[in-house]
Amino acid sequence: MTATTPVAPAVAPEWVLADKFRDLTGTTTNTVHQRRKKGVWLDGVHTAVVDRRLYVNIKAADQWIKNQLSQPRPA
Repeated sequence: MTATTPVAPAVAPEWVLADKFRDLTGTTTNTVHQRRKKGVWLDGVHTAVVDRRLYVNIKAADQWIKNQLSQPRPA
């Protein structure tokens, strides 16, 4: 019997379920919902609801984080 090595997907998904996003980033589903409610994350850009399931666009969320880092903060 030989051991198998996990294989990374050939194409990284752009959209993942909110639970998977939580596993990857630590951002809770509740936080995702709050960002949608406040208009911080936009449906169709950062998030999507398909068949009553909440998805997060990993690339858009990552870009949003990068943008937050580049904005000056008041002292």
